[in-house]
Amino acid sequence: MAYIKIFPIKVTDKKALDYITNPDKTDEKLLVSSFGCSPETADLEFSMTREMAKKNGMDKGDNLAFHLIQSFKPGEVDAETAHRLGQQFAAEVLKGKYEYVISTHVDKKHIHNHIIFNAASFVDHHKYVSNKRSYHKLCRISNRICLENGLATSMPTGEKGKSYKENMEYHRGTSWKAKLRVAVDKAIWTSINYEEFLQKMQLAGYEVRQGKHLSFRAPEQKNFTYMKSLGSYYTEENVRIRLAKNRSKVKTPKHLSREARLYINISTYVTTGNREGFEHWAKLNNLKEAARTFNYLSENNLLNYEDFR
Repeated sequence: MAYIKIFPIKVTDKKALDYITNPDKTDEKLLVSSFGCSPETADLEFSMTREMAKKNGMDKGDNLAFHLIQSFKPGEVDAETAHRLGQQFAAEVLKGKYEYVISTHVDKKHIHNHIIFNAASFVDHHKYVSNKRSYHKLCRISNRICLENGLATSMPTGEKGKSYKENMEYHRGTSWKAKLRVAVDKAIWTSINYEEFLQKMQLAGYEVRQGKHLSFRAPEQKNFTYMKSLGSYYTEENVRIRLAKNRSKVKTPKHLSREARLYINISTYVTTGNREGFEHWAKLNNLKEAARTFNYLSENNLLNYEDFR
C-alpha cells in the first residue's frame, strides 16, 4: 500500500528541495530524479515559470509549490521499485505540465518518496488546484498503480455508486472491474496503437466486443463489462489518447553524448509542435549554459578580459 499526503509550500521551496535531495537520505543522490528541471537549480527554474505565469495573468494564490509524500509499508518494496512507482505516479498526476523533483528516502524503516512540483504549469501557466476532489484523484491513481504492482490499496477515492458487494470484492482484489482496469492499463502501457491494444487484451484472456461501446469479458465472467463503466479515464476516447502519448514518447538513453541528448530534446519539441515547452526549455538551457561557462571561467581565473583574450 502507498499512503499519500500533500501540502502547499508558501514561503520557500529551496529549503524543501534541499531537504528531499539530502545525500544521506537518498543513497548519495542516486535516488533523485526530475522532470522539466535540474534538481540542482529547480528552485530557480520554478521561479522563472511562476514569473512567466504572472506575466500571463495566471498568478492566482500564494502557493510556490506542492510537496507530495508517498509512503510504503516497511519491507513492502525496495528503494529502486519505490522510486520507479513514484516516477509513474508523478507522471500520471502532473501529465507533463509541471516541473518536479522526486527523491526516495531510505533513512527510515518505511521507504517513502518526496515529490516537490511547481505550483505553476510551464505548458499553459495555470496554477495547480489542490482540494478534496484533486486529492481523491491522487488517491485513485495511487490505488491503481499499487494494484498493478501487486500492492494493497488503502486510500479514499471519493467514488460513489458502488454496491457493498462490489466494494468488498474490490478491496479483496476479486472485482471484475478492478481486474479489468489492471489488464487495460498493462495493455495500454505496452502498446502503441489501438489494434495492438485489443490484441494484448485477447492475449490476456479477455473476449472483446466492439460496437457502440467497447466492452470486455473475462473467462468465467457472465456478462461483458463496458469500458465506460470503469470511469472517464477508461473511455475508448481516452484509451486512444493514452496510446497516442505512447507513440510520441522519446526516450533518451543515458549513455548518449550531451550533444546527442540536446539534438533529441530539440527534435522532440519541434515534431510535437510544443512551442511554449520549447521556449521554456531553451531559456532554461541557456541559463544552465551561462552558469557552466561562468564556472569554467572562474575556475580557470579567466574573469579578467585580458586574461580571457
